[in-house]
Amino acid sequence: MAIDTGGVDRALGAIGTTFRLTRLYPPSHPAVLEAMRQISSALPALAALGTVEWKIGATGLHWHGQHLLPRNTQVAELSGLLFARGIRSIQVNPGVTPEHWLGLFGVAVGNVAPDDAVLGRITVLLGRRASQRLSASRALGEVPPAPEPPAVAEAPPPPPPPPPPPTPSDPAPAPAPPPPPPSPSGPAPVAWSPTATVNPSRASSVFRPDVLPPDVEARRAVIALQAASRPEDQRAIIEKVRQLTPSVIALRDIGAVAEVVAGLDRSLGKIQDPEIQEAIGEVAGALADETIVERMVARLGEPRVPPAERAHLVHAVGALGAVSAGYVVDAYLHVLPELREAYRAAMRAAGERTVELLRARIESKVPEVVAAAAEFLGLSGSPDVAELLIRLTRHADERVREAALLGLAELGGREISRPAIPSLKDESVLVRTAAARAVAAAGDVGATTVLVRRLEQEKDEGVLAALLKAIGQLGAPDALEVLAKYAEPGGKPRRTPFVRAAAIEGLARLDRLEAKALLELYARDKEPTVKRAAEASLR
Repeated sequence: MAIDTGGVDRALGAIGTTFRLTRLYPPSHPAVLEAMRQISSALPALAALGTVEWKIGATGLHWHGQHLLPRNTQVAELSGLLFARGIRSIQVNPGVTPEHWLGLFGVAVGNVAPDDAVLGRITVLLGRRASQRLSASRALGEVPPAPEPPAVAEAPPPPPPPPPPPTPSDPAPAPAPPPPPPSPSGPAPVAWSPTATVNPSRASSVFRPDVLPPDVEARRAVIALQAASRPEDQRAIIEKVRQLTPSVIALRDIGAVAEVVAGLDRSLGKIQDPEIQEAIGEVAGALADETIVERMVARLGEPRVPPAERAHLVHAVGALGAVSAGYVVDAYLHVLPELREAYRAAMRAAGERTVELLRARIESKVPEVVAAAAEFLGLSGSPDVAELLIRLTRHADERVREAALLGLAELGGREISRPAIPSLKDESVLVRTAAARAVAAAGDVGATTVLVRRLEQEKDEGVLAALLKAIGQLGAPDALEVLAKYAEPGGKPRRTPFVRAAAIEGLARLDRLEAKALLELYARDKEPTVKRAAEASLR
C-alpha cells in the first residue's frame, strides 16, 4: 500500500525552489526570503511524521520505496549533488528550521562539512568510502609533522678492518653487546594524562581550560579599559588589545569585531589623554580595515541578525563613520525599506565624522546617491550642513528634494522654517509631506497660519495628515479649534477616518484640558480607526 506523501511533497517542493534561488541570489534577496517563508509554512506537516529518513540517489530522493517528486528537477539536482559528495541518506528530525536546510545546501555545493553543527536537526549519513575519506581528513590534522631532513648529507663511515684470524692459543672472543635501539626520527606519541600539556610548537584543537578565546579576552580587556582610571593601566590594556587583534580577525566573526570596536569608541569619552586616544584609534583601525568595514555594513542590512549583534554593528559602523559612510550610502540604496532604519541609526551615531565624505557624494550625478547623502547629512546633526540642504530643496529630482527636507527636519531649528514653507506647494506629494514635517520640527509657532491655509487647499490625504500633526506639534493658541473641526465626522467633502485619526493625534500633542476631553469623547467613536487613535493617545 502506497504511503500518502502529500505533506512531504509540499515541503520538498519549497525546499527545491529555495535551493535554486540560493544559487542565484544572496540570502537577503526578497525571492529567497519568500522561499524561506514557504519552507517554514510546510515544515509543520513534515514534523508531524516524526523522524524521516530519505535515501539519496543519483536522480532523486526515495522514501519507503517511493520516488519523491520524480519530475522536480530542482530536488533531483540537490539529490545528485549530495550523492556525488558520498551522502547516501539523510534523517530529518522534528524541530528542523529553514536555516538547517540552508546548511544542507552548503553540504551539497561543498561549502559545509557533512558533520557541521549548522545542520542542526538534519543528520547526514555517508557511504563507506565517504566515511573513510572524512575520517582520514580528520586524522590528517592530528598526525605530527615529519622531521626536517638534514641540511647536508654526511658520508657513511668507512667499514672497520677485518679482524685477524684467531689462533688456537687465543681465547674465544666475548659476544658483542646488542646494538642500541635506533633513535626515533620524530617525536614519540604521548599518552593522554590529566596533567599532559599541549605541545606549543604545533597547532592543536585540544581544549585548553587555562586559555580564553581571543574574542572573550578582547571583550574583557575593553570592559577593563572603560573602568581603568590610571594612564599606565590604560596603556597596558590597549597594548593587550593590540596583541589580540590578529587573533580576533582570524576568527572571522564580524559581530565580535564590531563589539570590540564599539567598546573602544565608548572608552574614548572617558579618556582625556590625546596620546591614549590616538592609540585607541590605531587599534580600532587595525581591527576594522576596509574589507571588514564593508562586511560590517553588509551584515547590518541582513534580516536575521540578533538584536544585540545589530546594536554592536550600529555603534561600530557609526564609530568608523569616516570610512564606512560611503559603503553605507551604497548599501542603503539596495536594502529593503524595512531594513533601512539600522543604517539611519548608524549614521546618527556617527555624527559629524561623516560630513566630509557625504559632501563629496552630494556632487554625484545619480539622484539616488544624492538623496541618500542628503538624508544622512541631516542625521549627522551638524549645523554647518543646513545651508547645503536648503539649496538641495530646489533640486530638479523630487527624491533629492524630499531627502533634503527630511534632513532639515532632523536638524531642527527655527532658521529652517522659512526655507521649508515654499515646498508646501511642491508638485510632489512626498515633498509636501516632508515639508510639513520640516516646518513642525522647526518649532516656529508663527508658521501655523501658513499650515492652516494649506489645509483648505490640499487634496491629498497623506499631506493633510502631515499638516494636522504639524499644527498639533507647534501648539498655537488657535490649533485646538482647527484640529477639533477636522476630528469631527462629516464635512464637505466628507472627512475620511484617516484624516480624523491624524487630527486626533494632533490633539494629543496639545497640553490642554479641552483636548483631553475630546480624546475621551472620540475613544467611544463608532469608527474603529478613530477609536484606536484616541485610545492610543490617552495611554
